Amino acid sequence: MTLQKLYTLSLIFLVFISHLSFSQNQDYDENAFISGGTRFPQTSPFVSGVWTSLSNSPHSVSRSCCAYVIVNGTPYLYQFGGGNTSTEARRVARLNLLTNTWQNNYSQMPEQISSGTAIPMNNGNEIYVFGGNNSNLGKTLRYNVNSNSWQTLTDMLTEVTDALVVKYSESTIFIVGGGDGYFGSGSFRSNSIQSYNINTNTYTYRNSYPIPCAMLGGGIYRDTIIAVGGYTSGGVATSSCYKGVINPVTLNITWSPMPSYPLGPIVRLASYVAEKNDGVGIVCTGGALGGSVPTAQTMFWNFCNQSWQSGLPNNSLARYNFKACGTGDNKVYVVAGYAIVGVGNTEYLTISNIEGPCGGMVGVNGNNNSLPEVYELRQNYPNPFNPSTTIVFSLPKPEFVKLTLTDINGREIKVLANKFFTAGSHAISLNAESLSSGIYFYSIAAGEFKDTKKMLLVK
Repeated sequence: MTLQKLYTLSLIFLVFISHLSFSQNQDYDENAFISGGTRFPQTSPFVSGVWTSLSNSPHSVSRSCCAYVIVNGTPYLYQFGGGNTSTEARRVARLNLLTNTWQNNYSQMPEQISSGTAIPMNNGNEIYVFGGNNSNLGKTLRYNVNSNSWQTLTDMLTEVTDALVVKYSESTIFIVGGGDGYFGSGSFRSNSIQSYNINTNTYTYRNSYPIPCAMLGGGIYRDTIIAVGGYTSGGVATSSCYKGVINPVTLNITWSPMPSYPLGPIVRLASYVAEKNDGVGIVCTGGALGGSVPTAQTMFWNFCNQSWQSGLPNNSLARYNFKACGTGDNKVYVVAGYAIVGVGNTEYLTISNIEGPCGGMVGVNGNNNSLPEVYELRQNYPNPFNPSTTIVFSLPKPEFVKLTLTDINGREIKVLANKFFTAGSHAISLNAESLSSGIYFYSIAAGEFKDTKKMLLVK
């Protein structure tokens, strides 16, 4: 081989290696990127979206919460409580998203709720509202969307509002931290983690949160809770963030520190999970910087690369004391809040791109911190049981799942799940209070995967 040929081949090889270096998936190059031959800090160009304004809420208050549901084919945005009077704290308004029109005083809650959280359940047929109002803390309310009626359920074990409340499964809600709704060094802050069982209407303490904290934001995806900022001991706002990985069998949570909130100490921000294509993360918008300065900035925690990104635009108004809700995909809604006074600004963020994919993300579910590789239906725990037990199943990809309970003669007793689930591990609770002792079978159908296991109820 001549020297000229060797030189030419070397150049080709170097160009090829250079192409590999700079065309790789940016998930693996989180700290910097290349532009015009210059290397400089990455400013997170890999998440994008746009805010769209809706008509202002007539319930123009701070400390309300919201939920997105579909009623008889029509999408609605419900707004619950908040404000400064007992009437406002019980008020329910709703926005018809097809006509962009509000109905004020659509319903009235049986308890005053300020800085609470609303969680749709039962395919949006019910909305659970958690929280309270200063001396009236720790309430659990169930709203029947179709009948526009309310029921007051069991109080929390540690009675709080201003908590991070997230839906883990069709049977389990987690309440992280919380307080009495007041600012200041004398305010109550909790480090309790409480799980609420929808089927049994009971609360159970879980592993404590690392710090006493209220007014925090965050969200949940599969088996991982992301908790952001909040007010901690002595009335101090914090930028600390924590990741909690849920054990789907025991429902205990393992907490670990994660990168601090990039904007600094933050309280009462609006936050919700968003997915787009193969990307997923937590939208965090607004809040009070340092506990007192309203901001309109929007940050994004990306599950795919485990980093904060700042590519999303600001919302329409610097404000705090508000909550977010969403469609479960790429739309996140926010309603009202506090600027100088209560405001009714209502808008939604449409995510157009999230850096991904998240197929190999770390710390997203408790199954060895990776996505399940196979379908699995696990043995219920405990077994034998009386009267409650938990069933866990794993999906390597998103699937429509039907989970049924039958008796020893093959007669269907109950449908435990009949909906679409994301990839990952999922826990379903069964309350067999109304059933007789004996052998029962639970069966799963997810795509082409089918399996049946036996359980024993002993009373």
